Amino acid sequence: MRYIIFTIIFQIILVAGDLHYEHNFNKALNKAKSQNKEVMMIYSAPWCPECNYMKDIVFKDKKVLNYIQKHFIVLNFNIQKDKLPNGFKYPGIPTFFFIDKNAKQKAKIVGGNKANKFLKQLKKISE
Repeated sequence: MRYIIFTIIFQIILVAGDLHYEHNFNKALNKAKSQNKEVMMIYSAPWCPECNYMKDIVFKDKKVLNYIQKHFIVLNFNIQKDKLPNGFKYPGIPTFFFIDKNAKQKAKIVGGNKANKFLKQLKKISE
C-alpha cells in the first residue's frame, strides 16, 4: 500500500514540474488575456537537439519553470507537422516568440541557452 501511495505522489510531483503547452494560437491568446499574461510561442521539432535541451533541461529548472508559469502562456508548435500562425518568421529552431495581448510580437529569442541566461532574457522581455 505504501508503494502505491508513494508512486502516486511521485507522479503528481513530476507532472507539477512540467510546463503545460497550448497548441492553438487563439486559445492561448484568449487564455493570456484572461490571466493578464503574454504568450511565449515556441517553434521546435523533435529532431532538434537544442529544442530538446530547452524542454528537457532548461524548462525543468525550478526558477525558469516558475517564472514562465507566472508570466506566460506557453504555445508550442512542431514546425514539421503543425500549421504555423501567419506573420511569425523564424531563421531556425528553437525560436521563442513573445506575443502581447493584441497578438503583436513583442520580442523573439532564436536558439537555446543555459537556464540562468534564458531566465535573464525572460526577465528582460517581461519588464
